[in-house]
Amino acid sequence: MTQTTTDLESTTRAFYREVDANDPDVFRRHLADDAVFAFNDVDPVTGVEAIDTFVSGWKGNFQAVLHGLDNLVVDTAKNTVAVEITVAYIFPDGNEVKVKGSSFVEFATAGIVGWRVYVDTSRLS
Repeated sequence: MTQTTTDLESTTRAFYREVDANDPDVFRRHLADDAVFAFNDVDPVTGVEAIDTFVSGWKGNFQAVLHGLDNLVVDTAKNTVAVEITVAYIFPDGNEVKVKGSSFVEFATAGIVGWRVYVDTSRLS
């Protein structure tokens, strides 16, 4: 499947907006059944349910996790979007820590097949 730059960018932005809003159907709506999610150096997880469990568990440590999409680079030949992100981690006490990072979102006909996120979480502890 070849999508236009606008399609891939708008789909990526919608995906992150729905992740940030804790939309309960975001992964079922956007991910392929066999999608793979990788976060930093943690072993990747495969499948919609496993990804939902992993992300929900991580985000459960915070009041909110919000992604600022600072720069998107779209490669239509590879159906991939590289994203420079600023992630705001808001703790239950209201304290907020922002960290820079990047993510890579890979698309196929069935939706997102790969989602890799790399951020410096050392300042969160």
